[in-house]
Amino acid sequence: MNSKERVLARINSQPVDRIPNLNILMFFAAKEIGVSYSEYCQNYRKLAQGNIVCMQKYGIDAVSTISDPMRECADMGMNVVFPTDEVPHESELLIKEKSDLLKVKPVAVENGRRMTDRIKGTELLKREVGNDFAVIGWVEGCFAMSADLRGVNNFLMDIYEDREFVVDLLEICLEQATLFAKAQIAAGADIIGVGDAIASVAGPNAYQDLALQYEERLLKVIKDAGGMTKLHICGNITPFLEQLPVQYCDIIDIDWMVPLDKAGELYGDITCLNGNYDPVSVLLQGSVRMVKDSVKRCVKEGGAKHTSSGGCEVPKFTPPCNLMAVYEALKEIQ
Repeated sequence: MNSKERVLARINSQPVDRIPNLNILMFFAAKEIGVSYSEYCQNYRKLAQGNIVCMQKYGIDAVSTISDPMRECADMGMNVVFPTDEVPHESELLIKEKSDLLKVKPVAVENGRRMTDRIKGTELLKREVGNDFAVIGWVEGCFAMSADLRGVNNFLMDIYEDREFVVDLLEICLEQATLFAKAQIAAGADIIGVGDAIASVAGPNAYQDLALQYEERLLKVIKDAGGMTKLHICGNITPFLEQLPVQYCDIIDIDWMVPLDKAGELYGDITCLNGNYDPVSVLLQGSVRMVKDSVKRCVKEGGAKHTSSGGCEVPKFTPPCNLMAVYEALKEIQ
């Protein structure tokens, strides 16, 4: 059973030879191949190289184009800066005033430099791994993209002060995410990850009222286009854990502060719950024994379709022996 077969079998509730390892690699992958994070984010060849090296070395079961949340926003007109070894971020907001929304339009993927870079990365990864490994593409969720364009604080205030404006912004973001997701599927992505981190900050009321319906619409578009789906909401989603759009999710990432046993009781037989040992206290700071024990605990709590990962990205300075311990622990589980 190769890695792609293993991931697809787990998604489809079929037997696997071992539980898939779907750890998220960004800064760690750049460090592994000796490039700055700025180069990793802007050069699809380096991103692909980093993924392939880590896949081969650490027993990761998928390659991924994830890097930063600013691809769509940059191509929509936002000024983005690329610090040498930090996450790319805006130098100024694209929607500083609500009237600025009139100037913001979705951009064709082929006309966007940063989205096109991810498409090229997807194509390269597909050529390199073929059908041996699943290729995971990524888009910003509508809530997350809106907060990127408008600013987190502004967007959170807008939710409660001007629903009409927020809906107009979310519709633009949904159209942009739809275009980008479909282009990645056409380029060879098997799975599309939807990152909607700000949803955990906005809270359960905003999630149920707004975020959920836009996640559902985007995830459905991805599935209708032939892709599988992976929902990633950083942070503590426990207050709205029971509201997740599980019917549209093949994989749901569960961050470390969420009780995995509770998520497992709710969804463990329905979808792949991916997670959720603490990336810092376990992967970065823990011992090999702690890593192995945490991996095995999560397998017990995550349900019949569990896939293994830290709650979020593998930290840059994670000891290589600790990341290798994840793979070793999964091989030890009968």
